[in-house]
Amino acid sequence: MHDDETGWQDAPYEPGTYMLNIGDLMARWSGDRWRSGRHRVLPPPPEAPQEELTSLVYFHACAPPHTDITSLPAPIGRRSYSGVRAGDYLRDKMRTILG
Repeated sequence: MHDDETGWQDAPYEPGTYMLNIGDLMARWSGDRWRSGRHRVLPPPPEAPQEELTSLVYFHACAPPHTDITSLPAPIGRRSYSGVRAGDYLRDKMRTILG
């Protein structure tokens, strides 16, 4: 996991659980209660080449395109974003990424 203040951190290992990375739109919807992070998976370390590592990536739109996304208010939400329609947000994000 990456935090702008502390840099890269190992994701906590909890047996029998899954680690979920959320995207920017879900972070916005939660008012930054849950933050999106950059995802990376490193190969096993040289001293433990037999370590098994599994990373399953699945992308899913959290809402239909016509859904109005409004940040959760405090105390759940920690930051207020202006409202946006899910489809408009994702289209603009893709336009930014693809140039």
